[in-house]
Amino acid sequence: MRPGSGGEDEAVAGVPLRKRMHGRHGHRRETGDNGRALSVLAKAAGGGAVDGWQPVAELTRWGFAQSPVVMANEAHNALRRCIRTRQVGVRMVRAAHEAGVRRLAMEALPWQPAGTPGPIREIPEIPPGQQGYLAQPDMRTLMATALDLGWTLWAYDAVIEARPGHDPAEFLTMEFTNWREREQAQNLCQVLAAAPGEPLLVWSGNSHAAKETSSDGWVPMGCHFPGLSGIDPFVVDQTVTVDFEHGRRSWVQELLDALAETLAACGGTAGILTGQAPPPLDGYPADAVVVSTDNALS
Repeated sequence: MRPGSGGEDEAVAGVPLRKRMHGRHGHRRETGDNGRALSVLAKAAGGGAVDGWQPVAELTRWGFAQSPVVMANEAHNALRRCIRTRQVGVRMVRAAHEAGVRRLAMEALPWQPAGTPGPIREIPEIPPGQQGYLAQPDMRTLMATALDLGWTLWAYDAVIEARPGHDPAEFLTMEFTNWREREQAQNLCQVLAAAPGEPLLVWSGNSHAAKETSSDGWVPMGCHFPGLSGIDPFVVDQTVTVDFEHGRRSWVQELLDALAETLAACGGTAGILTGQAPPPLDGYPADAVVVSTDNALS
């Protein structure tokens, strides 16, 4: 059994965090009129700085100029997902390719029969009638985009064996959740070790890549990874405006209204460094956040 790869939603990790984090990339600034059109991109040699709202492709390229590991997420709840987050993932793969990236680690992928995380050079076959993330056409398009560019795919989720007589309720405990997060981080270190010095794009679900712990004791993969790998990843959170149907959030519509011109200039979706973002986006535990007009789960 592998929660996260077969369609099961994580009981704890599936809830996006909204904690304050002062972004390490860029300084907080007054955003002024967020309804203005796209800010001018300021890029110096070697990666430079980005200023204000950007197309996600620009943010991706800049992220790889800051760190050899960029982590991005999709939004899902059980088998329902925000297709836009995967469509943006396709753009991120293409932008990362321009930055020299050739490997994509995906939480949803199964490990190889030999017990290795990769390399995977073909889209996994899905038996007829079987459901799961890998059977969804938008996920397969994301994988195909990377493979068509000559990339390799890598698995990194924890290998979970359900023992006979095992109580399924254990999978909902904080102890199990934190074990899984540590395993994911350790497995990503194994993926890095398979190609030392090569950059890596990591595709995770919901809040696994969050860079802060939660008040209830949850320690995400994104908190374990820097200490285990010695690498501070550049984390992009795409879930901030996604409608998980947990209740009305008036600030989301207010933000989208204020950013109408900016989002239109970026095709409906734009990103910003967390340290430059307006409240409450400046409190997300990531280096950058993505805002969009397309936020439905389907």
